[in-house]
Amino acid sequence: MVTWDAVVVGGSVAGSTAARELARRGLTVALVDKARFPRPKACGEGLLPHGLAALREAGIEVEGCRVRGLRFVSPSGATAEADFPGGSGLVVRRERFDERLFRAAAATPGVTAFEETLYDPERFPARWVVGADGLRSQFHRRPEFPAAPPALRRVGLSTHVRGLEIDRDRVEVLLHESGEVYLAPSEHGEALVACLFRQDALPPGPSNEDRVLHVLLSLEVLAGRTRGLAFTSPVLAIAPLGLHVGSVVSGNTILVGDAAGAPDPVTGEGMSLAILSARAGAEAIAAGRPADYELARRRLAAGSNWLGRWLLRATRYPRIADRVVSSLVDHPELFTKLLEISGGLRREGDLSLVDVARLVV
Repeated sequence: MVTWDAVVVGGSVAGSTAARELARRGLTVALVDKARFPRPKACGEGLLPHGLAALREAGIEVEGCRVRGLRFVSPSGATAEADFPGGSGLVVRRERFDERLFRAAAATPGVTAFEETLYDPERFPARWVVGADGLRSQFHRRPEFPAAPPALRRVGLSTHVRGLEIDRDRVEVLLHESGEVYLAPSEHGEALVACLFRQDALPPGPSNEDRVLHVLLSLEVLAGRTRGLAFTSPVLAIAPLGLHVGSVVSGNTILVGDAAGAPDPVTGEGMSLAILSARAGAEAIAAGRPADYELARRRLAAGSNWLGRWLLRATRYPRIADRVVSSLVDHPELFTKLLEISGGLRREGDLSLVDVARLVV
């Protein structure tokens, strides 16, 4: 029986990246996923500049719609904009993006990929185990990897539509009393729509399609921007949003991607964090120093976790959301700082007392 240097459980963004990075460092790898690619997955589909740069450093180019920055729109219509630090980001069709990464990993010398296959440690003996199987990771059943959702339970719905006028140069985040709506350009003139709600404030409707329509047609800031609105992909749901994991390393097992914890998707950092954490995990395994990964993962996630918590507090009530967005309008350099903190280019401690005063809600 073959004994691999490492087995990676889960072939999505983090898993495929980890498998490829391990093999590039000379390890033999089994990459195992229970699904067959491509497969649909609920996602905001944003790949921020630092995640895109990491892929390019690994020799992978991906296709998508280029976006230069972010726009926040408050319930009253106040609008704040900022460019992404480090260049443009990309909006990718998630099912094809996952498949692109999985096939790239499978084609890497040293990687043996298995689709439609459940992980069985007896079938896949390995010196190292990498858990990359998402928010509901099987490794969370182990006491050494305690996981808990955030106190504020949230639900996400994502889909693609035609008939919605959007800015094709930026990702728009529309704030409303029940959560946020993400709008981003997608292929063939379509729009990616991701609706994030508090679980206790889901809009009415017998189906998720009805809930998305209710929000798009009821938001005042979208008045006049819908023309024959039609879904072009299924509405996919995910809940709860966000996850805290107490530890990401135990013995010969490490967790990467969402299995290692996830910031609330309001930050848009999920896929970039998955790529960077997978690379850090591969480096630690190749060096035989898994404890280094525990520290690296916490450092990589610190900014997006902080920004996610702050944004959820700041945008929960319309009047506060209006005040926050107005502050970002008046102080655009502060908006840029927030994005730099989320992307790991700054730390929360880099905010001045004046900055903090402007953010207090």
